[in-house]
Amino acid sequence: MENDIEIFIGDVTDMEARVFARYCGTDQIILRGALRGPFCEKGRTLPADFAFRDLSPRQTGLAEAVVTEPCLWSPEMPHLYRGDVEAVQGERVVAEYHGTIGLRRLAPRRPVDFAPGTG
Repeated sequence: MENDIEIFIGDVTDMEARVFARYCGTDQIILRGALRGPFCEKGRTLPADFAFRDLSPRQTGLAEAVVTEPCLWSPEMPHLYRGDVEAVQGERVVAEYHGTIGLRRLAPRRPVDFAPGTG
């Protein structure tokens, strides 16, 4: 039931990226899992694990992983992260997600403003 869990990207900065997992079913569940990466054929970076933290009871069926100092995806450096998430009800796994994502900013960086005479 991989279609019952969706992964989406929240805010992305140079310092951190917020990645969310959402269970699309109606069962009361707990989400658990991790993102691992980055992986890139064109570069060498040590991968790390970033655990998904279940946001229940504030938001049932939602979990968040915070990736510190993310390596962003670009055509030149296609860094990817591997996501593995389970929706668990008691001891029973009711849905799973296994896939890769690339982290990107949705908006361009804002230019730095310089005061007159400083730049």
